[in-house]
Amino acid sequence: MKPLGKPHNGDDNSNNLICLCPNHHVMFDKGLFSISDEFNLLGDMDGKLILKEKHKLNLLNLAYHRLAHGYS
Repeated sequence: MKPLGKPHNGDDNSNNLICLCPNHHVMFDKGLFSISDEFNLLGDMDGKLILKEKHKLNLLNLAYHRLAHGYS
């Protein structure tokens, strides 16, 4: 989503957090895939992100990741 620290200054809270296996974490960080506002995977991955009902994501952080990696 939106990385912590400079230059990104992402929020350190649960609405800026997704849990991925180590391989998918690296792929996400490198922009090999991103996530739409409907939680569909974009890019080199097919599928959909599954969220627990109580876990709410800040959609602005998803948009930040898409923009940063050319998924506008």
